[in-house]
Amino acid sequence: MKPPRISDERLIELTGIEKWFGKTKVLDGVDFHVRKGEVVVLIGPSGSGKTTLLRCINHLETVEAGQVKVRDELIGYRMRRGRLVADYERNIAYQRREVGMVFQRFNLFPHMTVLENITIAPLKLRDVPRQKAEEDAMELLRKVGLPDKAHAYPAQLSGGQQQRVAIARALAMQPAALLFDEPTSALDPEMVGEVLAVMRDLAGTGMTMVIVTHEMGFARQVADRVVVMANGQVIEEGEPDRIFSDPQHPKTRALLSAVLH
Repeated sequence: MKPPRISDERLIELTGIEKWFGKTKVLDGVDFHVRKGEVVVLIGPSGSGKTTLLRCINHLETVEAGQVKVRDELIGYRMRRGRLVADYERNIAYQRREVGMVFQRFNLFPHMTVLENITIAPLKLRDVPRQKAEEDAMELLRKVGLPDKAHAYPAQLSGGQQQRVAIARALAMQPAALLFDEPTSALDPEMVGEVLAVMRDLAGTGMTMVIVTHEMGFARQVADRVVVMANGQVIEEGEPDRIFSDPQHPKTRALLSAVLH
């Protein structure tokens, strides 16, 4: 199921992004954008820069060159006397509320119940009253199929259940977009489907999503646009049917040949 009509508004826009780890250049002049309501899937071989690009969007990684904007606002930096300077940490934390992130390894607080994990950020960062935060959390747990796990602890849940709680936690901040960093890669095969089903439902609601994944069948079904990366660059992008049926770049053809056959 495809989301409702995509807006022309560029919700996320990266321009000329460069990122180094030591002497290794992991992002090399990347231009990338996501429109409101669009589902974009990033694919590419390991080490191509997909996760780093994702982490630059909400400033979990700083950049050496270029700009990241969400809703046309610079992320992580501000202009001072005509120059870009690092923003204040409190401003960056405020900006991150707009872009939720779901990690490979769930990152739930082990000493908190599921309900507490979901409500802590709205309580502390959005000043939502506790009763409202808990009501919203229960609605989100129903959405991900886990209303009976509200008072369980993460250690009492399967990996798939923990990842669904992590998705609910990200949604609790009412973000403008959600980023997914290989959300099924740490799961046993039998748990992958339950997480992908939740993500598929989210795509159907028109949620703006950027997804790094190796699940090519899911990418082809859910994505509005597939972006292919290699060696820190975007080498090809387009609608999933075109990318998977008629890839133009030899590295795209090599990647798909390796994972689809």
